[in-house]
Amino acid sequence: MVKKLLFILIVTLSTTVFAQQEESNTIVKDTTMVLKDIVASPNPFSVTTKIKFHAYRSFELEFTVKDLIGNTVYFKKYTTKKGANYIPFYRDKLDSGIYIYSIKTNTEVVSKRIVIK
Repeated sequence: MVKKLLFILIVTLSTTVFAQQEESNTIVKDTTMVLKDIVASPNPFSVTTKIKFHAYRSFELEFTVKDLIGNTVYFKKYTTKKGANYIPFYRDKLDSGIYIYSIKTNTEVVSKRIVIK
C-alpha cells in the first residue's frame, strides 16, 4: 500500500513539474487573423482578376501565384491599408489552367485557386 501511494505521489509530482517546465518554455506567437473575405473576381478569368480582401489593420504581405506543380509564376510584396483592399493580377503569358495564389502575412498564409480560361 505504501509503495502504491509513493508511486502515485512521484507520478503526480513529476507530471506537475514537467507541465510547469513546458509552460515556461513555450513561446507565445501572435496568431491574430488580419485577413478576411478573400475572393478572386472574376474567377475563372481570361485577362485579369482582382484578389479582394478585408484587412483589420495595415501590414505588409507577400502575394504568390504558383502552378500546380509548385513553380512560382508570380511574386510581389504589397502594403495593405485597414479596410477593403485588392491585388490586381494579370495573366500576361501564362497558359490556361489552374493556379494557386497565396497571401502570406506575419501571422497567416491563405491559399486559394484561380482558373485562367
